[in-house]
Amino acid sequence: MNNSQNMPLKILHAYEDLYFEEGKGKIFDDIFSRYFAPLAIDRHMDLYDALVLLSTRHRAQFDEMVKELKAHSLLSD
Repeated sequence: MNNSQNMPLKILHAYEDLYFEEGKGKIFDDIFSRYFAPLAIDRHMDLYDALVLLSTRHRAQFDEMVKELKAHSLLSD
């Protein structure tokens, strides 16, 4: 599994594990809505596919999103 698949998978697992903890869901929602805005996402696209799309087509934004998730302790190294 390459990095454009591995990191999106890590983010998906963090999202699934932490979303319902107090306050964390809103942080995920805010971050995702900001970074997914420039993507043409199909309404039926799942989160993993959207993350892979962002990581392959907009790598700089994806890297910034990863940094922000880590800054909020939503993603570990």
